[in-house]
Amino acid sequence: MKSSASMVLIVILILLLTWFGFALVRVENERYALQVGLCTLKPSDPLALFDCLKKTETRTGWWWHIFYALKG
Repeated sequence: MKSSASMVLIVILILLLTWFGFALVRVENERYALQVGLCTLKPSDPLALFDCLKKTETRTGWWWHIFYALKG
C-alpha cells in the first residue's frame, strides 16, 4: 500500500515539474522577444503586443529557453 502512495506522489510531482517547465519556456520566450525588440508596444493597438508574444519563437528549441532561464 505504501508503495502505491509513493508512486502517486512521484507521478504528481513529475506532472507539476512538466507544467512548470512549459510555463518557464513560455515566459522566457516572451522575455527574450521583448528584450531584443521582436515585439513592441504600440499605443494605438496595445493588444497587438500580446498577439506578437504568442506567435513569436525566439530560439531554435525549447531547451534553449530552459537553459537561459535557469542560467539567470
